[in-house]
Amino acid sequence: MQQQLSDIPLKDSISVTGPDAKGAWSLSFFAFNTEILVQTYPGTLSETTVHAGFEKAVERCRTFERLLSRHLAHSDIAHINASAGETVRIAPETYEVLKTSLAYCEASGGVFDITMGAVCKLWDFANGVVPAPDELARALAHVDWRALSLGEDREGFWARLSDSQASLDVGGTAKGFIADDLHRLLAEEGFSNAIVNLGGNVVTFGTKPAGSPWTIGIRNPAEPSSLIGAVPIGSGSVVTSGLYERCFTKDGVRYHHILDPKSGMPVKTDIAGASIVSERSVDGDGYSTTVFALGSKRALAFVEELPGIEALLVLDDGTILQSSGLEGFMRL
Repeated sequence: MQQQLSDIPLKDSISVTGPDAKGAWSLSFFAFNTEILVQTYPGTLSETTVHAGFEKAVERCRTFERLLSRHLAHSDIAHINASAGETVRIAPETYEVLKTSLAYCEASGGVFDITMGAVCKLWDFANGVVPAPDELARALAHVDWRALSLGEDREGFWARLSDSQASLDVGGTAKGFIADDLHRLLAEEGFSNAIVNLGGNVVTFGTKPAGSPWTIGIRNPAEPSSLIGAVPIGSGSVVTSGLYERCFTKDGVRYHHILDPKSGMPVKTDIAGASIVSERSVDGDGYSTTVFALGSKRALAFVEELPGIEALLVLDDGTILQSSGLEGFMRL
């Protein structure tokens, strides 16, 4: 059921370095079309244990990519999308990701929807392609997260799309789920501290050698190569998303990658960048799309109702807003 590792892009781009002048070991590799970075201060942990933990982290990401990528023909997600409404057997990991994703669809009232796959495929942000209105209309007719059913029986886990033309895309939750999974894996391997960055999904646990917390930089949406500030964090997650990540301008109109499930077009929002601070990275992923879609005033009210979730919003005009429980933000 799983695709071979050779089918995963850039699978051999793996680098392990360390220790540096401060004693840190670092791992970098490519997965999910982004660079993954892991850093740890091993202390008394042996070099062999560090390498073994890093190797398991890479392999775990390979497993998730083979299961969840809609671009790999033999993934669980691809099988579900091609099933024409039939029941598909899936791995436990796929089941958990989909089950978790449906909870965010429900919590957002459908503002976040994992059945946007058919719509997402119509957009080409790399080449600046805007879908034709009739194409969008046809795809939108098959967007409804409630079409996905999940279950478990004696044979294992299964999934089924009641709409044979619906299409899943878990890009809005998968990285957060995987970041949390890597946190668990590294802790089980004996790591007492680490920072894991999956292209904007940052998870930390433990502290730096001096006992200081990790400091997570917040990108400036107006100049993505620079930081607008930083948030100190011990064990937890910071997920930062920005409209700058995938966007293009065509005929004087700017298009970004956060799409409205009702129109199939980029959501209309006054938020240029959003950072969600939470214990779990999957929460940051699952709620960030909703935050953009709601706009700043409604977004802050929405976040205030979520226990343990905080938000930092950077608006189009550079204004910075933050939820009442967010502490320690440092403007640079």
